[in-house]
Amino acid sequence: MGQLQEDHDDIRAAMQRFAALLTQGHATTGAAMLRERLAFSQLLQRHRADEEAQTQAALPGAPLAEAMTTDMQAILRDYSAHIGAWPPARIPAEWDDYCDAVHTLQRRLRMRLAWEERELHPRLTAA
Repeated sequence: MGQLQEDHDDIRAAMQRFAALLTQGHATTGAAMLRERLAFSQLLQRHRADEEAQTQAALPGAPLAEAMTTDMQAILRDYSAHIGAWPPARIPAEWDDYCDAVHTLQRRLRMRLAWEERELHPRLTAA
């Protein structure tokens, strides 16, 4: 359980670092943004796999586990679509729209993390 919470803290910290880069503008942070984006993707994928494995082991076939998987798949699809829609060459020309899109995804993921901590983690601990 501790590792899942650490992952959540790391994910939030990564989102905060990225949001801070957005406030500085693309001209000064373009390369750093790409590094952060890649690191975030790797962290999220690793966490998702770990959490999925723990959930399936502790709550096999539970409706909560299935709902969690379905929701996370939707988030990952939307995140992948975001990455595809915002190649590095497009970002500078549409900076404000890009920032809005990032903030929208971040809000959604923060809500998801809070839901996991409130609904899923206690059940995993109990199992």
